Amino acid sequence: MERFTWMIAGLTVVAMGCASKRGAEDPQPVSVANAAESPAASAAEAGVPSGPRLASEIEAELNDMLRASADELLISVDAEAAAVVDSPSWDIPITMNDAVGRWLDYFLGDGREQFKIYLTRAGRYEPMIRAVLRDAGLPEDLVYLSLIESGFSPRAYSRARAVGLWQFMSGTARMYDLEISYWVDERRDPILATKAAAAHLKDLHDEFNSWYLAAAGYNGGAARVRRSIRRTGSEDFWTLSRRRYFRRETRNYVPKLIAAALIAKQPEKYGFNDIVPDPPLAYELVAVPDATSLDVIASAAGVDIDEVARLNPQILRGVTPPGVRYQVRVPPGSSHQFALNYAAIPPTERVTWVIHVVRRGDTLGEIAGAYGVSIRSIRAANHNVSPRRLKIGQRLVIPRAGKIPRFAGVRVASASRPRSAARRSTTPRRPDGPYLTHTVQTGDSLWTIAQQYAVSTRQLMRWNGLRSSRIYPGDKVRIYGSG
Repeated sequence: MERFTWMIAGLTVVAMGCASKRGAEDPQPVSVANAAESPAASAAEAGVPSGPRLASEIEAELNDMLRASADELLISVDAEAAAVVDSPSWDIPITMNDAVGRWLDYFLGDGREQFKIYLTRAGRYEPMIRAVLRDAGLPEDLVYLSLIESGFSPRAYSRARAVGLWQFMSGTARMYDLEISYWVDERRDPILATKAAAAHLKDLHDEFNSWYLAAAGYNGGAARVRRSIRRTGSEDFWTLSRRRYFRRETRNYVPKLIAAALIAKQPEKYGFNDIVPDPPLAYELVAVPDATSLDVIASAAGVDIDEVARLNPQILRGVTPPGVRYQVRVPPGSSHQFALNYAAIPPTERVTWVIHVVRRGDTLGEIAGAYGVSIRSIRAANHNVSPRRLKIGQRLVIPRAGKIPRFAGVRVASASRPRSAARRSTTPRRPDGPYLTHTVQTGDSLWTIAQQYAVSTRQLMRWNGLRSSRIYPGDKVRIYGSG
């Protein structure tokens, strides 16, 4: 800015004006202190007309200049503010170079359709991820690491066996307290995995003091970044990348992140005008005390099982881990109904099972494939049965959750239990009056039948002389006193 100094009646007045007039000379200080010696000469040198109204004229000219300078300053500030509004900001470094340009070209060309899918999924997970990063004191734009890692898919699985939104390898996941077991894989849990990723990124940044090197360490491992710095003495990602101290995937990782952030934060600028984001992730938590099938949870909550499964991608077998209290996500507004209904379900009916009768030629692999379960789960449910010792007529318990499998065209099938296998404890205590007979279908449980006919499972067991709540396709169940 230009600085104007005026001497009026012994007072110094300083005005600041915008240096927006290119080529104009800086105005010189004009002093009237020496006007007593030679008023005409001083006035002539200052370019100020002489006469009895000298001071008032100078004051008027000064006011005009101050107003003009203030107007120019306001125009400049308004223009800068408009530029800030029109142009988004990032809280991670944004560097433009040829490597970034190549990834921009890819996302806008061959990868455009896939990027549309990522932007659609972002609506579901981005608000949650930004909140977790913000709470951890990290840049929120690290959310785009998840975009380039998995395309915002919690079920993503790589050839290197990295899993989930943040593509954790098992070793790193366990370092950050993510459980990986036969029953659950918390790398698929969008919230727990995001918290683990935030902790991991914070540790990497604390070590390397650079978000580019932290991203490189996230992709290629912190040890490789350490070795590269030690060998070169450089802590600049671009220098290490040019010298080929990183693998190609890691060299591309940071430019890919920058390009993804540029597009995802201002998709309309790059022609993504028809994106309809998924609704944000929303749920309520309910707790189950022991192993419970997701279909039982969905039924008790009065929602579709697909909704429950989508909210709980970390549950691998369609059933919560046995022997532990486990929190399950259910759609908003359904937790109260779940609590009321779940309390009425006997523990023996909280896991659904199918009985398979072995036929000639059956193998554990074929049976597992037909029911959509693993060989391991079948063996675990049948006292570690040996695949080589299956016998014709042998009954296998198939732990099943979710939709009832379709067996059309499949050689193995669920079968009704033999009549000799029926377990009756005492003579059924059947009340007088009319009754209905329900033929058990595949997928039925005593609890679902009780719900259907508005009676209790305890009544059904008493009326039918059942010692166990387990029933099988083909059984006849009597229901008394029901409309």
